[in-house]
Amino acid sequence: MENILSRADLRTLWLLGHPVRHSMSPLIQNAALRHLNQAIIYQAADVSVEDFESAVHGLVALGAIGANVTVPHKEAAFRICHQRTPRAEAIGACNVLHFSQGRILGDNTDGSGWWRGLTDILGRTVPEKAVVVGAGGAARAVVYTLARNKVPEIVVLNRTLERAETLVREFLPYALTRCYVRPLESFPEQLKPDCLVVQTTSAGLDGGSSPLTLPDRWPAGAVLSELIYGKETPLGKAVKALGGKVQDGLAMLVYQAAESLALWLDRPLQEIPAELMMKTARQRVSVVRSEHQDSD
Repeated sequence: MENILSRADLRTLWLLGHPVRHSMSPLIQNAALRHLNQAIIYQAADVSVEDFESAVHGLVALGAIGANVTVPHKEAAFRICHQRTPRAEAIGACNVLHFSQGRILGDNTDGSGWWRGLTDILGRTVPEKAVVVGAGGAARAVVYTLARNKVPEIVVLNRTLERAETLVREFLPYALTRCYVRPLESFPEQLKPDCLVVQTTSAGLDGGSSPLTLPDRWPAGAVLSELIYGKETPLGKAVKALGGKVQDGLAMLVYQAAESLALWLDRPLQEIPAELMMKTARQRVSVVRSEHQDSD
């Protein structure tokens, strides 16, 4: 890395969000860039909502290649693009920006990265029913992806029903079958055998309790997919205690990052070392958990 940093032709990639201190994106992206022998470094910047647009235009002016965008800037990123991919247009948010000749191209790899990660736990089986908790930006990517992959029944649970209804209405053109909105309190009755539960909110990120009421028994074959990574949430622990399968957001982090890198480098996705990125991420999670246990 020291040799790379000394190069005058070094180019940059960025993560823009607030906060970003916890992110493993620089770790896994720089591991991939080193493996590919690229004179590129990936950095993270904590950017306020007020400064986001000027920060992006500053990166364009400095000749950066592009940026990943995380909360709370994905919808703002969508608005400032000169051009967007069809999936970004459908989702209404961008987590990837690519800068070229002063123009900004926006894409969204969240949903496809999350779906690819599901094969680690579901194989290639498409669930008959998916219950999506939340109606924010992450939920939009998930619902769009579920609809495009022809999941027969999608139920969106949210405290604010109007927001969930807006989400479902926008994605009805992509849903070939049933798509419903239900109150958050209806979770136990929506939970069925072999269904997929996707928890898209930040609940549990700070160790707080889950907004969901769990049944006495977890249905056979049902799987919980959480988008939070790097720590076990109270919901995840509870589902495991009931005998359920749980997947955190680490696979989504890695696979959306790999897709982002393929876009920036203009290379086929199969040339991006996703396995190395996953191994690097898992090693960091293991170290962090070990340090946390030692401090308890």
